[in-house]
Amino acid sequence: MKIYIASSEKNIGKIQEDIYMRDAYRNKGFFSEITTLKDLVNCSESTDIVILKSIWGYHINYQKFLEEISNLRKKGAILVNDYDFIFWNIDKCKYLNEINHINVVPTEFLQFKESSTIREIGDVISEESKKLNADVLVIKPCISESGNLTFKYDLNDNNEAVITALKDNRQLNFIAQPYRFSVSEGEVSVIVINGVPLYGIRRFTGVFSDKLDPVHIKLADVPITMIREIATLKEFFLKRFGAFPNICRVDFIKVDGGYEILEVELIDPDLFFRYIPESMRKKVTSMLFESFANI
Repeated sequence: MKIYIASSEKNIGKIQEDIYMRDAYRNKGFFSEITTLKDLVNCSESTDIVILKSIWGYHINYQKFLEEISNLRKKGAILVNDYDFIFWNIDKCKYLNEINHINVVPTEFLQFKESSTIREIGDVISEESKKLNADVLVIKPCISESGNLTFKYDLNDNNEAVITALKDNRQLNFIAQPYRFSVSEGEVSVIVINGVPLYGIRRFTGVFSDKLDPVHIKLADVPITMIREIATLKEFFLKRFGAFPNICRVDFIKVDGGYEILEVELIDPDLFFRYIPESMRKKVTSMLFESFANI
């Protein structure tokens, strides 16, 4: 079995999680290497397992990314996560609205036209804010990561700079969500391997909060409401896909009465290995291996 850890060109050999996984699978006696999707597609040798890991930046040219994924599928490679999960997960607007029976952040699509003026863009946002019952919004692309082109939009402020940025990027599709002021307390990400929650991470992304180091949360200290939401999400995955994702990171934010899901990351989730104990790193890599070894 050949196990490839997919990374972006600028990240090859630099990301701790990639190196740790590669070495762990080598220690099990398997061929394992860190490489790019482009090299995997162009490789004439067989490609058994491909783990999407540090392909950060795929959203910049997501059509090329999807093309590379499709070509891997034609080659017969097993993708972690499976291809259907990746295609489903790439558009935030579509997948968040498909799971809106779970406690997810309300999400509305912003329908801009190619010819939309600054005033027309502002009118669209104002109209969607009524549906969301919120005066302060988060606006971001449907396909994005790492806070790229993510804005805070307060209807009571001057938003000319934000609207201008949206106009300059109106070839992209954007969504609007209510701004949660609890973001200053951080988001909580729960890492789930093959349907099993393992630990949490409190994150301060620096987008709408101070940029602080993540904090490891033991599973026993993860709020039970989050575990219940993940259980409901698992039921959805089983019904929709007939399986669980191998790797899943569910991001939560605090709201009145509990927590709601901000995102479900299936494409290249950061597992925050540098902030968790060695025993948990071993458990993650071992459980991940077991999830695809018998496919």
